Amino acid sequence: MPKKPKPKYPRARLSPAKDQILVIAITHESVVTHDIRPLLDKLLPLAATREIAMRWEGKVTFYFDGWDNDPRETAEIPEIRAYFMDMTAEFPYWFHFVEKVGDTFWHVLRLLCRGHREQVQGGMIGWQFDDPKELLRQIDLQFGYMNGLYEQLRLPREMHQRVSQEVAQLIECSLQ
Repeated sequence: MPKKPKPKYPRARLSPAKDQILVIAITHESVVTHDIRPLLDKLLPLAATREIAMRWEGKVTFYFDGWDNDPRETAEIPEIRAYFMDMTAEFPYWFHFVEKVGDTFWHVLRLLCRGHREQVQGGMIGWQFDDPKELLRQIDLQFGYMNGLYEQLRLPREMHQRVSQEVAQLIECSLQ
């Protein structure tokens, strides 16, 4: 009898925070006018109190609405990257809030670090970060912001350990 394959990210899949997902559309207009306020108005309340931050841990995903006709990946579009970087300067808590079963975690890092599409096995398309050191710096920075959020809101130590392990496992699995 063949062995059942192990899930790709078992820690993320076992997270108790997957009952509901908050999907946020980032409008084309917000990006081209560089207006981060509508997105900030949705995200900042998630980090307002301990209880709310605990409730929304691992449940946020987003997409850029209105770019369907652009053949580039969102991380290849300079306006989107600039918008997202400025957004992150105001709300840097992605590692705590983003869902970690789908692609949102890596989408955040693709938007924050330079890279490019690359064809991989079987004609599939993958992403290659241009500078591994930039990626590591951004990961360290994002961990620092997450740690600050946990300290500021006095979030449970167990949650902090679990989310840190989820993030570490995502990174480890991608490097194999």
